[in-house]
Amino acid sequence: MEISLLADHPNEAHKIAKWYYDEWTRIAPNFTEEMVLEKVIEKSVNRNQLPLSLVTHLDGELVGVLELKFRENKNYPEYEHWVGGVFTHPNHRRKGIASLLLESAKEKAFCLGIKTLYLQCENFNIDLYLNHGFRILHQAQHHEIKTTIMVWGATT
Repeated sequence: MEISLLADHPNEAHKIAKWYYDEWTRIAPNFTEEMVLEKVIEKSVNRNQLPLSLVTHLDGELVGVLELKFRENKNYPEYEHWVGGVFTHPNHRRKGIASLLLESAKEKAFCLGIKTLYLQCENFNIDLYLNHGFRILHQAQHHEIKTTIMVWGATT
């Protein structure tokens, strides 16, 4: 498995946008696939500043993605740096891809001087993030979905 930056594979932006649209359009019904693509492309140019995306390839095939973002949730402007868009293609789930992406994201954040990461997830994903050192802060509402806001802090 290879973890790299989306900036190294900008041609994958359309595939990622389709994944995101198909997976999360129920949460944000006013987004079009084109709007999602614009957001993905925004993360396909940065290497050493947010927003950026990490991607996973297995035998040359794109199998996962994760985004590092800035002030992702407008309701919590005090939470600056976010993990989001964690997605593993359904054919490749339960292979540790999300875990590799999370560890790589924490390393990348630390290299960029970011010591705290926040994320927002649905309840079925809480254990994944707890297993990677995130802790629960509080519940939140994202569109019509009840979510959990979590935080991870780097140790020096």
